Amino acid sequence: MSIDEKVEAVSKQLGRRIRASRREKNFTLESLSERTGLSASFLSRLERGETNASISNLIAISDRLGIALRELFDRSPEDEKPDFSVSRTEDRQRSEPLKGKGYTFRPLSGFLLDQKMSAFELSYLPGESLHSEMLTHKGEEILYLLEGSLEFEIDGNITILEPGDCVHFNCEKPHRGKNIGEGTAHLLMVVTPVDSMPI
Repeated sequence: MSIDEKVEAVSKQLGRRIRASRREKNFTLESLSERTGLSASFLSRLERGETNASISNLIAISDRLGIALRELFDRSPEDEKPDFSVSRTEDRQRSEPLKGKGYTFRPLSGFLLDQKMSAFELSYLPGESLHSEMLTHKGEEILYLLEGSLEFEIDGNITILEPGDCVHFNCEKPHRGKNIGEGTAHLLMVVTPVDSMPI
């Protein structure tokens, strides 16, 4: 293996460890950016193994993630696991849900090498919108309504979703959802790219 190939391999392993640690802390790229002073775009490239970080940057990242610097470089059993992840109900219930404006969400997906999608469980209150303004971002999204009633608008088209209904759409089209039921709405959300978050 050449020096360049070794550097690339270490960079990818380092990026995977940073991403896994960030998700364990339920940090978004933006929240880690605020904590470290490093841009979210830089952190995203670092996690993908597309750029390198200085020692001072790695110290800042490991400190904010609450892990020792050496843990970013140690080869762990996690690196040897097959490409599957199990999310246990009891594990999720032990942690507080992440909060947005009028709603909460919990990550459902785990960490896979070369992961392409993320999944979340969303809950939001009657009359609350997941986004008060129309949202656009890259990727695709699937919303599956588990409980409640949802008014969903995409690119000027409005549809009403009931439990069991599902919508799959291009996220570059302006979109938003609103809870129009009397109780809390619960949804399953699957989204690409992997670092997209329901905020």
